[in-house]
Amino acid sequence: MTDQLAQWRHETDAAITATLEAVSSSVAQAVPDAHEVLAPAMRYAAGGKRLRALLLLASHAAHEGTATQAAVSLAAALELFQTAALLHDDVLDGSDTRRGGPAAHREIETLHRAMGWQGDAESFGAAGAILAGDLTLMACQRAVSRAVAAAPERTVLLGTMFSEMADLVTAGQYADMRAAAQPLAALGEQEVQIRAVMRAKTASYSAEFPLAMGAAVAGASDDAISAMRTIGRDLGIAFQLRDDVLGLVGRPEVTGKPAGDDVREGKRTLLAWYAWSHGDTTARESIALAFGNRDASDTTVAAAVDAVVRSGAVAHVEQEIARLTQAARTRLHALGLGDAGADMLDALITQVVDRQH
Repeated sequence: MTDQLAQWRHETDAAITATLEAVSSSVAQAVPDAHEVLAPAMRYAAGGKRLRALLLLASHAAHEGTATQAAVSLAAALELFQTAALLHDDVLDGSDTRRGGPAAHREIETLHRAMGWQGDAESFGAAGAILAGDLTLMACQRAVSRAVAAAPERTVLLGTMFSEMADLVTAGQYADMRAAAQPLAALGEQEVQIRAVMRAKTASYSAEFPLAMGAAVAGASDDAISAMRTIGRDLGIAFQLRDDVLGLVGRPEVTGKPAGDDVREGKRTLLAWYAWSHGDTTARESIALAFGNRDASDTTVAAAVDAVVRSGAVAHVEQEIARLTQAARTRLHALGLGDAGADMLDALITQVVDRQH
């Protein structure tokens, strides 16, 4: 099983590299300076655990698929879509770091300053990172085109599914921004919105559509595809909840992001909602001092994190992760997939929810 996962990672990495190199080659002669925005995109794309790709490829195998070339191309497209989302998200969130290095917009901003160019360096960096994300989305479309060319009998279905996924993620991103723009006092009433964001912005492309497209490219029935979507929604929300826990109490040397970064960003999470709704007055005061405050000191942020933990929020979310994970596993085992495929998917579920970064 480990060898198979390693092989899938290798194949996905190769497909991602080839796709980005094709984009680079297509613009290199006409716009040689485009490497300044492609370089951070390639750095982002080179990182990550490839969980989305592995879920797709494991689902394809579990449904006895033989369209390997199409599946690998789709897996690469998913990872490129994730890369584009990260590039754009870092601009929207004003993040300073990514994967242990500077966020793309900070990297391009630094280039602007170093070269002594005219205009505002920060705005230039943000614009450059957005364009880096756009170029990565074009790379994603290249990979999708290769996938549907290799599985022509599923062209319409796969194209429709990928488009629906992209629509959900984009709308979910807006919903996330909208929730964060509300006054902090509204946080206690935002559980429904927070759950909607997790389902649309994260669950859709982290697990729901990877599992469903893996089944679809394998030629699975509509019922089987629908079942994988349901499993993926539960798993994808558990994925986001784990990400939120790590964003609150994860170790920076492991996660690659400062501890409590989500607090400074004012990110609306189930953790924040629970702490605000169930914490006492002192807890809310500590949270209010740091939440959404980019200039909050490390001590202030640490006090807010401690308040969230003491409220029981982390324990509550851990219970939610366990519930969703068990639901996903129960539905998966009820499908009667081949032992090898089901075991591989079960192992990946563990990786998704038990990861440390």
